[in-house]
Amino acid sequence: MPDYNFRRGMIVYGADNQRLGTIDDLNDSYFTANGQQYPLNGGYRVEGQNVYLTGNTNYVGTDRNYAGTDRNSMNVPVYEEQLNVEKRQANLGEVQIHKTVSQEQVNVPVELRREEVSVDQRDINDRPIEAGEAAQAFQEGTIRVPVRGEEAVVNKQAVVTGEVNINKNVTAERQTVADTVRREQVQVDDSSVRQNPGVARTDNYNTTANTGYNTTDNYSTGNRANTGNYADTNYAATNTDYAGNTGTTNYSASNIQEGQDVVGNDGGFIGRVKELGDNDFRVDRKMKPDINVTYTSIQNLNGGQIVLNAPATDYNNFL
Repeated sequence: MPDYNFRRGMIVYGADNQRLGTIDDLNDSYFTANGQQYPLNGGYRVEGQNVYLTGNTNYVGTDRNYAGTDRNSMNVPVYEEQLNVEKRQANLGEVQIHKTVSQEQVNVPVELRREEVSVDQRDINDRPIEAGEAAQAFQEGTIRVPVRGEEAVVNKQAVVTGEVNINKNVTAERQTVADTVRREQVQVDDSSVRQNPGVARTDNYNTTANTGYNTTDNYSTGNRANTGNYADTNYAATNTDYAGNTGTTNYSASNIQEGQDVVGNDGGFIGRVKELGDNDFRVDRKMKPDINVTYTSIQNLNGGQIVLNAPATDYNNFL
């Protein structure tokens, strides 16, 4: 986005060169003139203190914030993470049953029967050969007598001697699932309560009424610009310090730094320096839009504080 260096009080003209009003509010996204919002990413032409709209790209919106609520309020979303636990079927493992084959020597007693042959030779009294025996007399040969008996025949067969029964049962158990979740927490740092109202937080300021501080000569209406917007009111560079000494001080970006506290001349807290520019600096206000303050609005630098030349309520009322 081009840096148009918008400031409060600049005059805004339309594409037809008709005056639309002056910039009375400014933040990071848009500026407001005469109750209408103009986004900063539109087309503009800046000449001196005048802003000219260059075409239809300058969308004109109502004086409301992005959430659609009134611009005096702001919606800040707060996020957190929640843990959702679901169930699904999964393979948790397996049960393996192994069978192995082993060998062993088995002895089985068996009773077997067999025939045995015994030959006995004996003498008998002489007798004559009978008629049937004459043909066999004096013949050589072999007489075979078969012997019978039982023998063991071995064979093997498979038999079932037992079984393994496998059952699956469904059981339920309660488990606690732990994980980390993120959550946003909102903390409000209201620095305005750190000081007593009406007392500036200074080291050398004498709170006795008007001691060493001339409110007539050095803070007259002739020394400050006659505008109602304190955010861009250009006061004279002649300032009176808290010790009562009068001198001329021109403040710039080299005198301040980001993160410094910004307070009013009544000691009320306004915000902290967010960004430094050539002619002004941006102030970050808690729970409110940022504002731009010119360096000529600085009344005094007191240590880590930037004291402006108007009460804090005047700056805090800008929305």
